[in-house]
Amino acid sequence: MADKKNYSRIIVSLFIIGLIAAKQLSAYWIWTPQTGKWLNPKYAVKDSPQEQLDWAMGLYMEKNYDGAISEFKKLIKYYPNSPQACDSQYLIGRSYEDLSNFYEAFKAYQKVIDIYPYTQKVEEVIERQYRIGDLYFAGHKDKFLGLSVVSPLERALEIFQKVVENAPYGKYAASSQYKAGIILRKLERFDEAKQAFLKLEKNYPDTSFAQEAKYQIGISSYKISPKSDYTQEETESSIKEMEGFIKESPQSPLQEDARKVLADLNNRKAESVYKIAQFYERQKYFDSAILYYEDIVNNYANTTWAAKSLERISILKQTKQNKKK
Repeated sequence: MADKKNYSRIIVSLFIIGLIAAKQLSAYWIWTPQTGKWLNPKYAVKDSPQEQLDWAMGLYMEKNYDGAISEFKKLIKYYPNSPQACDSQYLIGRSYEDLSNFYEAFKAYQKVIDIYPYTQKVEEVIERQYRIGDLYFAGHKDKFLGLSVVSPLERALEIFQKVVENAPYGKYAASSQYKAGIILRKLERFDEAKQAFLKLEKNYPDTSFAQEAKYQIGISSYKISPKSDYTQEETESSIKEMEGFIKESPQSPLQEDARKVLADLNNRKAESVYKIAQFYERQKYFDSAILYYEDIVNNYANTTWAAKSLERISILKQTKQNKKK
């Protein structure tokens, strides 16, 4: 009998505990029409986009950036067409910036442009992207588990190219195009660098970067061109750009470098012409050979090949005279 009474008490106790637990649980779960689910109010989206934005902003102001990002994303998910959604996407970028997660910030800002292209925040977003690009350009490294994942220059290149794409004639377009070219040169992608500077020269002719573009095009062509060949197209292109830069930008601090590069380019060109002259000389076409040697003497007098050409001209003319005797 005693056992039955104890058993009954246990059943009643468990029932009461169950009721209390159910009551407590029901207090933490509600049905939300936005999600169509039962959710704990702590994790539920607020009843309006403005309430959700205010809630997320509260976390942001408390510098709980991870929590704020989660709440901003929640607003975008459940209220995608609200004006607050654009604000939230922008503030996700700001939160990542405050966390020094700059690449994620760049991507968050890009979503603002891609999804909300008519927002008034576009100019500010592009400026923030440009500033992030400058951080990588200066050497900032992203790290994962203590290791650098992608080189800073690669990150900067991606960002500057996107800035130009986002606003081809915006405030930061010419500067971004120039820096993209510089990065490509540093990465030894000289063909791409040349094209980047040609684009700069074409699209932004009235900017301060346009004149220096000539120098950079010349340098890129200089790096592309082989030491010497018969056509020397890249060398000729580089000579043209360097001469244009030296003539049009006499006050540039790059003048000395440009003149050194031009001297080397002329030496390369002279070597190429000298090899053509040698070819004709070997074929016994002495008149043709002399013409090419004279071209070197007349047009590349300051190169090491000029003295050699004079010597060959003297020898060939003497050879021709001896044949006539």
